[in-house]
Amino acid sequence: MLRAILNSKNMSLYELEKASSISHATLNDIYNERSNINNCTLSIMSKLADALKMNIDELYKTLNYDNLSLFAYNSDFDLFKSDTLQRLKKSDESSFITSIIESKEIENYFFVKKYLESLYLLSLVDYLSNKNSIPLPEKYEQIRNYKCEKIYISKSIYLLLTLKQIKVTDIYKTAIKEFLKHNIVEAEKQNVV
Repeated sequence: MLRAILNSKNMSLYELEKASSISHATLNDIYNERSNINNCTLSIMSKLADALKMNIDELYKTLNYDNLSLFAYNSDFDLFKSDTLQRLKKSDESSFITSIIESKEIENYFFVKKYLESLYLLSLVDYLSNKNSIPLPEKYEQIRNYKCEKIYISKSIYLLLTLKQIKVTDIYKTAIKEFLKHNIVEAEKQNVV
């Protein structure tokens, strides 16, 4: 969960290490969820909380999966993703990229403040472009700097998090980097390919 906190604060593990004076090994274990947060000393929790500008209670609840406020899901967005992937399956990847760019869907969604849809399409175009060694379209450079305030996950992943049946580390391991850059978790590579 520390990974998600750092992501939300645009902070690296190295920056946290410097700000907290906690050893790299200890932070790395917390970051990769190899250590039980309940076994952390009050000193470590206090240093972490100070460095992250959080109160200890809030930090503990977040690291212990009792506070999932960093995450969000949206049923309408899940339907949009599904529809988009169905469109992709009906086309070859190069034609799909061309159709998205020519239709100006990315810009149009962004203009009407449908940021999730815009960033999802951009992530998909970037993913497919990288996969097929196609240069990334330069006209989206400004939009590429945007990311969602919360980390958008599917409803099923959200439920698994609430039940503590999956860890953030597991989600991030399988997440596609082009989507994650915008705080969208798309881990179903077989559905995107």
